[in-house]
Amino acid sequence: MWGYQQHFQLSLQVEAEQLFNNLDSKFEPRVFLIGVLTEKNDNRHPICLEPEDCGYRVESFSTLKELAKELKEVDEESRIFHSHPVAQEKHLQRINIKAYKDAIEKILKKEDLYGNFEKFISFPTYIEGFLVFAVLELRKETLNSYYTLSKDKFQDRFKISRSFIESTIDIFLKECTIAFKDPDKAISAIERSSDELLKESAKQFMYTISQAGGNFEGLHGLYESCNAISALKYEGEEGLGKLVIAPKDHINIRLSLELEEPIRVNNFRKVRKFLELSNSDSLIISDSAVIYGLGEIIGKYNPKSESLFVINFTNHYKYEILHDNNQILNVEYRLPYLPKDKIDREKFYDDFSRIFKLITKKQINELWDLTLQATEQKHGTMLVISENAIAEAKRLGKQSFALKPLKLTPKIINQITSIDGSVMMDIDSTCHAIGVILDGLATEKGDSSRGARYNSAIRYYENFATEFSMAIVIISEDGMIDIIPKLKPRIKHSEISDRLNELKSLNSLEKVERKKYYPIINWFESNQFYLTDDECDKINKLRKEIEKKEAEPASTWVVRKDLVSNDEMNDSYYK
Repeated sequence: MWGYQQHFQLSLQVEAEQLFNNLDSKFEPRVFLIGVLTEKNDNRHPICLEPEDCGYRVESFSTLKELAKELKEVDEESRIFHSHPVAQEKHLQRINIKAYKDAIEKILKKEDLYGNFEKFISFPTYIEGFLVFAVLELRKETLNSYYTLSKDKFQDRFKISRSFIESTIDIFLKECTIAFKDPDKAISAIERSSDELLKESAKQFMYTISQAGGNFEGLHGLYESCNAISALKYEGEEGLGKLVIAPKDHINIRLSLELEEPIRVNNFRKVRKFLELSNSDSLIISDSAVIYGLGEIIGKYNPKSESLFVINFTNHYKYEILHDNNQILNVEYRLPYLPKDKIDREKFYDDFSRIFKLITKKQINELWDLTLQATEQKHGTMLVISENAIAEAKRLGKQSFALKPLKLTPKIINQITSIDGSVMMDIDSTCHAIGVILDGLATEKGDSSRGARYNSAIRYYENFATEFSMAIVIISEDGMIDIIPKLKPRIKHSEISDRLNELKSLNSLEKVERKKYYPIINWFESNQFYLTDDECDKINKLRKEIEKKEAEPASTWVVRKDLVSNDEMNDSYYK
């Protein structure tokens, strides 16, 4: 193709991993390049792939130009003509490029109809006679696990993103197109950091939210406005409240207090002050340009209309965006991220069955229900589930409120967690003390970036975990949950042995199949904790032999460190 394709492909692969792993490590992004020769030249290949072992055959694209020609002829935009010749020429170029892009997408889907990865294609850059496209692949299962809107246009004309993920994909592909225009970059193809790209993606996705208000004046700037509002305090208090983005006359909105003169959303201090009037029943009503007053959501909202969004300011520098009670974007200290479950139910059940050897499914069910209800505690709390709960309640009696044994239910958990301190309970969900101040010696396993609640739990656990089994559930003010001890999830040992056998098979080949090799070696690096000494030695040896083959024809490859076993690993981490 051209002289820089391998460097660019490797660089884009690394940058895709950094970007999408920040969102969810299960995306497993893969990037490859397609070059389409647009000039007649018998000495050059009409189609080039980088890497060659990307999983698709060059022969699959033999009909690409014919298919692109057909798509170009049926494109509705081809019926539009511009009076100015320059404008007409650019218009035809856009149609031609779009036809190639759509043709590539059709071929890839046909070749991998039942595959596990969704394909996304960049607009091309013209390099040395080739139109060069970047193809991004993301795991379908992970994509489908997130809530997504359905409309991709507003007013049936302007493109909008259906999710924060879609915006991130769009921004990444645009960066790929830009990167190809400067092949002299020595280190990184994409100059902007992952954080910058995520912020740009959130800003773009916010257009989807702001357009719902139906006011063109509010289309731009909503992301920056929300960041600014969440950062402000009013008389020393952090901003908590909800802002509804919808047309003023929306069928599901009823104004209870209307301002004589609407407040512009970019008047941050006024908006922040007005936010004090908002509560769970009374919300600020805005069309994204101005605020009309306070109101409430009434009736049965039709989510298919995608015409009403709620921006919930949850804490200082923190807010979330919801549609039909589904979280679609979270922002914390100006950095956006995907909504995540407060706690993984499967991991909760697995952890408790490992910590308490004799615990029953019924007991875990009850503890799970109590934990979920405790997440509603506004100021956070801590649950200590201990096999030694009775004795600990007596020992810590002077720094707690000891209780007669009380079987806890979700109805009363919020009452007993409304005061500072921990709840001391046993695996039967029987409470023996509340407001417990935990003790314990200082430990290196503390975290200075976390609060006093988290570090006191760490000190207590490190001091007494060897004496009796216990689990500490720490619920922060924003409802997120930590479980002490932090157990790594269990895996099947066959996952290791199967990949080790695949690595051996790849090493037996004369040529490195990078598309198969990289995911395997990346998996071993991500799951290094579970490897034994012997397995680390075998993998390191195979990797070095494969790298030697890879380095011979190539000038660039990924440098990796030897894998080392972990002293804390034992058979309990295998299913």
